[in-house]
Amino acid sequence: MLDNELTLSELVPGTVVRPSLQNPPIKVHGKTSPQVKYADGVVSFEADGRSDAEGLVFVGAYFPGIHFSADVRSLSSGSAALMDIADHDRSLCLRMRAEPGKSVEFFEFVDGKPVEFGLKGAQMVPAPPFRLSMVTAGPTILLAVRKDGVVSLLGSVTLADEPDIRRKDLAGTLKCSVGAVLPTGGRMELSRSAVTLTAGVGQADFRIVTDGPTSRPYMENGRIFCTFSARAGMKYTKSVASFNPTLFDFRMEGILLTNYGNGDNLLRNDGVNHLFRDSDGTWKGIAVGWSTTAHDLNEKSRTGSGLVVCESKENPLHGIHILQARPIVVGDGLKSEDPYFTFDPETNRWRLATSTITPKGLRAHLWESENWDGPYTKVAGPVPYDSTGCQIMDFGGTKYVMTANAKWLRPVYSYPYLDYVGEWQADFIPYNKECSYGRIFTAFAEMPESFPYRYIMLTMDRQNFPGMPKPNWISPLRYVYRNT
Repeated sequence: MLDNELTLSELVPGTVVRPSLQNPPIKVHGKTSPQVKYADGVVSFEADGRSDAEGLVFVGAYFPGIHFSADVRSLSSGSAALMDIADHDRSLCLRMRAEPGKSVEFFEFVDGKPVEFGLKGAQMVPAPPFRLSMVTAGPTILLAVRKDGVVSLLGSVTLADEPDIRRKDLAGTLKCSVGAVLPTGGRMELSRSAVTLTAGVGQADFRIVTDGPTSRPYMENGRIFCTFSARAGMKYTKSVASFNPTLFDFRMEGILLTNYGNGDNLLRNDGVNHLFRDSDGTWKGIAVGWSTTAHDLNEKSRTGSGLVVCESKENPLHGIHILQARPIVVGDGLKSEDPYFTFDPETNRWRLATSTITPKGLRAHLWESENWDGPYTKVAGPVPYDSTGCQIMDFGGTKYVMTANAKWLRPVYSYPYLDYVGEWQADFIPYNKECSYGRIFTAFAEMPESFPYRYIMLTMDRQNFPGMPKPNWISPLRYVYRNT
């Protein structure tokens, strides 16, 4: 949880030589600034004996999907740690205020005036030392604290519609700064602050990145890549990780954002699912258009099929990458999730497996098109069972459509007509009576002959984030299975 990361910028007090250049102070209008001192590997914020003080220092630039953290070593009585994401003139300011013994607070200001937003589940801030976190995902921010090695929820924020923090012009323009509000004589010590790309509080919805529209993994230096949802509450940032399939040394590689072009000013958090390198060297993918909806689980608020195709001329697997995306037509108005491509040489058509929303719930469908970006018409479906995480998988030259299920089933269907043929089997299944939700979202791949395993499967469970009042499945753990 919040520990598999890529650093964008950081404040490490022991390495700061010229604070005014490296981490310049941020003054708060109308407030007396604290004294900021660097010594013994910490930076201290101190109010003198004459007045209260409030101020911050610069850490790094904001970008959609970042994790902003601060390691607080000590706080005197009545003092509070501050974490701000704000522009230079502070006309837009998002602020987390954490005072030990009190509930966490969050503020959003536009042109100096407070803006209404939703803060849910505000929890009490513990005594330091601790690490504070603001994890951004789309229009939401997860507030968390790490204390004695355990990450706990402090609250979750849904921001006002305007200004939308996914806007292109705010990326890099907004700055992350850390500081304190101090009573007379107050003091805070900080040992580190950072802006990172994070694998989140859990990882879900895995898809193996493939070499072509197949089930063969794309590899670099013996490592497989996968897309996944880096969870930050009910929202997430779609991200990329890699691992050696013989080891499972899961390593964060970057994040994937989408933009629809034609005047679209947002860097969107769509759910990029199947991503592959095409034969011409370009990269293509398909995503769930979560960014077009205010409520992920309300299909009526999504536009069109709910799916978008995305592409890039550059390798998108490392760092921050923006995929150019556009909505596609699938079927006759039904909305879908969990898409997966294949190209069928026998029919010279593209095929697409989806979990499609029907009156009876999510059901697997198969669609086809003459073009990779549609429009797609139906080949088969719906299937009889609840379906999630659909994938077209090739086992020894025979294709199947693999799914998971909310009711502890693991259905396998024939390709292309989706006749039920049975269930896939494993020695240990990542759900039981204590973690009972069965939608585990499987990702299969066929390995090259040089590897000791012919097939692997990557999946997750549906655990609840500690401290959440009801099931939300936002803190899954990852699992890998192998078959010779």
